[in-house]
Amino acid sequence: MKNKRKLRFALVVLGVGLISVLSYELFYWLTHVYEFDARIKTELTTLSSRVDATIEKIYVKEGDVVRRGSLLIALDSEVERLRIEAFKADLARERARITKLLAEKDALELNLKSRVATKNEEIRALRIELQSIKDRVTLAKKNLNRSKILHQKQLLSSKRLEEEQAKALDLGGKVSFAAAKVRVAERERDEIEASRSNIEVIVSELGISGINIEKIKILIKESEEKRKHRFVVSPIDGIIDNIFKYEGEHAEEGEKLILLHDKNSFWVEANIEESQLRYLKVSQKVVIDIDAYPFDSFLGTVTRIGSVTTTQLADGEGNDARASKATQRVPVYIKLLDPPERITPGMLVEVNIQIYDQLGF
Repeated sequence: MKNKRKLRFALVVLGVGLISVLSYELFYWLTHVYEFDARIKTELTTLSSRVDATIEKIYVKEGDVVRRGSLLIALDSEVERLRIEAFKADLARERARITKLLAEKDALELNLKSRVATKNEEIRALRIELQSIKDRVTLAKKNLNRSKILHQKQLLSSKRLEEEQAKALDLGGKVSFAAAKVRVAERERDEIEASRSNIEVIVSELGISGINIEKIKILIKESEEKRKHRFVVSPIDGIIDNIFKYEGEHAEEGEKLILLHDKNSFWVEANIEESQLRYLKVSQKVVIDIDAYPFDSFLGTVTRIGSVTTTQLADGEGNDARASKATQRVPVYIKLLDPPERITPGMLVEVNIQIYDQLGF
């Protein structure tokens, strides 16, 4: 009798427990959205060769943690280096030529200034001499006129009159000669001034050299940019996933070299059935179970709900086939709030999205 009572009591307890568990599971099923086949995602970055070249050195290996800007692979850059050195030699030559032309220009300007100044002094002296002779001519003409008057009055001899006439004629010739010397000196000064065109030629050559320097600078910059393409650096803080080439191999332009992912950017992508989509909203809390950590649960929050189904994403916009009646799934993106220390893209996870606030519980 007692055994029957114990058995009945045990069955009652078991039934209550079973009902409690089923009630709890039912409540949980009604207030949570589950997805058992979600995965860890991250931003994968593929680095490709931007030139045709031989791989000279690989500085990383798979699994290495790299910083943004870290050198990963060096391609052969000797040709570009030599081209840059040649351009730099051309640049130095043009700069030396400018220095030489500037020195020649300064020397010509100084010489021209000195010669013009000397010739101006000479012209000034010749003009003073010319004016002096003109003044003597004026005086000689006055003396000649007075002598003629005195000769008419027989107060002056014919010989003395002839002397005064000869003197006036001589001074007149000297005036013509002095004026000619002034004109010659002025023409010589004009010829000296005309040599200024040599300076203008040098100025023109300086302008051409300046243009050549700017052109060479552009060529150097272009070659340096091309040389940079031969050094593959990490664009992010990340982890090396794959290296597709070996040292000494030839890499063609556009060929994949390295695959890496952002070590600080992980999220969970869960494909939720469309029938449950109406319960979801951004910022909902999520409990995440990662298969690699079976005894731990992690927290997350919904950050984005996809706008197309996974089927549409796979088929593309051009699929005109009759729509399938099978349940469709929509990708939901979940941010990990407390990710584990070691996590890699592609890990399997289970997500449990809390929706009881949407149901009024």
